[in-house]
Amino acid sequence: MGARRQTAGRGLTRDAVLDAAIALVERDGAPALTMRRLGTELGVEAMSLYHHVANRDAVLTGMAERLMSRFPAPPPDAGWQDAGEWFARQLRMVATTSPQTFALTAMAPLRSAAALEPVEALLAALVRGGASPDGALVVYRALASYARGYALAEVAGFTVDASTAAGAEELRALDPEAFPVLGGHVDELGAVGADRAFDAGLRALIDGLTGLVDPPAARLAAVRARRR
Repeated sequence: MGARRQTAGRGLTRDAVLDAAIALVERDGAPALTMRRLGTELGVEAMSLYHHVANRDAVLTGMAERLMSRFPAPPPDAGWQDAGEWFARQLRMVATTSPQTFALTAMAPLRSAAALEPVEALLAALVRGGASPDGALVVYRALASYARGYALAEVAGFTVDASTAAGAEELRALDPEAFPVLGGHVDELGAVGADRAFDAGLRALIDGLTGLVDPPAARLAAVRARRR
């Protein structure tokens, strides 16, 4: 058994370790992620993992990077608004496809080139659109925070969600005099799906950030240049 496990470890890679960690967490939940259990999943002794990841914290950071590396590249000529929507929607999609991993790693720092490529793509689109580098960073942080926060709430279960039978029943149980909106308009609230709310918030956020990318002075200069 020991020889077989040692042989299995010879072809082990960091990506294989991280993919196995993601699969383990999605199947059995965050408490299942230990170095010993991960080694068992890969058919190696836990000590073999330390050739590829320093410790459990390194596994968590690597898992977050693997999720980010799943982003497809945006169109190379995408405007900043389209790039912003692309980034926010991809972040939410990653969360919905790997919800347990996202909930566990959403706040992990991103350090690798693969994880930062989507960030660079968004920043580059913002700078092309007229933002200064620092202004682009502000916009990125706002978009990332919105998408990440929304996705985490979605994974955990929204506080107010009348679109499910259980959620609607809870709201109907409220005193309609004390909660005239939540308790008195359950059917209308139930029509608000997660996609509709996300889209509305994202559009409002992008509209509100326009001044950081295309400030009034820049717009006026562009208009004057076109009139010449």
